[in-house]
Amino acid sequence: MSFPGGRRGILAASSAAVLLPLAVGALVPAGVQLPAGPTASANAARSAAPGSMLPESASIMPVRFQASAGAAGNDVHRIRTRRRGVSVLQMGDSHTAADRFADAVRQVLWRKFGAGGIGYLSVGTPHPGVRSNLLKVSGSSGWRYEGIQRSTHTDVFGLSGFNASTSSEGETLSFAGSNPEPYARVELEVRIGPDAGSIIVEIDDEPRLKASLAATKPGTRIIEVPAPAGGGTFRKLILRTGEAKPVTVSALGVFREGKGVTYSSVGFPGATIDVIGRFTQTVLREDLARLAPDIVVLAFGTNEGFDAKLDLVAYRDRYLSAIREIRAALPKARLVMIGPPQAERPLPACKPAEGQPCLPPTPAVDHPAPADGEGACPQRPAQLDKVRAVQRRIAEAERIPFWDWWAIMPGGCGASRWAAADPALMAKDHVHFTKAGYRKGGESFAAFIEPEVRAAFRGEDAVSND
Repeated sequence: MSFPGGRRGILAASSAAVLLPLAVGALVPAGVQLPAGPTASANAARSAAPGSMLPESASIMPVRFQASAGAAGNDVHRIRTRRRGVSVLQMGDSHTAADRFADAVRQVLWRKFGAGGIGYLSVGTPHPGVRSNLLKVSGSSGWRYEGIQRSTHTDVFGLSGFNASTSSEGETLSFAGSNPEPYARVELEVRIGPDAGSIIVEIDDEPRLKASLAATKPGTRIIEVPAPAGGGTFRKLILRTGEAKPVTVSALGVFREGKGVTYSSVGFPGATIDVIGRFTQTVLREDLARLAPDIVVLAFGTNEGFDAKLDLVAYRDRYLSAIREIRAALPKARLVMIGPPQAERPLPACKPAEGQPCLPPTPAVDHPAPADGEGACPQRPAQLDKVRAVQRRIAEAERIPFWDWWAIMPGGCGASRWAAADPALMAKDHVHFTKAGYRKGGESFAAFIEPEVRAAFRGEDAVSND
């Protein structure tokens, strides 16, 4: 669907939020409602100091394309044609949410192909396990967080799967980089509605715009903050609430138009592949279409493997359903699957005085795990290897490259062996990894996915499964 003024033009609709471009020091007072449409810029100009120069009007667009799947597909084509780089989106569980594995992949690809933008990420601190290795993300104390995994209102979430909400004035969400971060545009995913408040966006302590989120009907909108002509950089971006009215923010996107790889990671601690099915079909398809990744990486399986009651046939069907939904939104994108790594249940604490002797430490022998499943480990959940096998069969049937994380670990109790290594590669829970462990895995996966990235740079679409 084409919007007035281009793909991200202003919507002249009664439900559109009002977005006010500002000169520094010319903020519209909190609570002032300006009409939507062409008069918004004029009213903002009258509020500015005499002689001040206002930036070109930023755009606000709906997340929902309100169009057929074919039109959404055309929009994907326009986005992919517009950028010269390659965009990768990894979706997964806590291994993805921590961003350490993804950042190891990102850094290798950046060295080979050049750095793209920061990409798409959650806002605030929705969960201790959700982090960004590229920006220091924080929020003031007045924000409340909700996740799609437990919510009964799944239609209010964007692809990040988390919402940050507040009804207080002056609450902030901050994004800080250790170095100047280049960008062509910043996108904020927000909720609008009849009682919604407003937000002020500051870049390096300079107010760039104020947007009223009040609208006739509730919905989701993307607020775009364009960079100055020729591109810009920032060290600190702050979103601030303008008054004591409800504000909900779902995600931040920082994008560049140049060459290079953008590697976004969207993770959900404790999740299984079923989290994909928690999104409404409209949200999933159209949010994916808006981000338009060239490659989608699916990295699930650990939590499924700890579910002793998991129905493997039903699991296969749900995984296939998730693949179909992604392909429906992105028919030309390349898919890659990451199988679950080895993991173990914790051993019971040793109590020699009570007749529970301490077992000798597992040696950190670095022999790769056999691909045929040999090398049993009594602490490893029996379902984990079965989940791995199901995923491998799905990948073969669907012609999707499958990276076997399990296989780069030692045989037997590989998690215990990596935990006993020096430096330790596995965390004490024998489920998650240390920084060094995630780096080892990420660098290995980067080598695996490199041919897919090269193909995407050449403009080759995914091979059809039909």
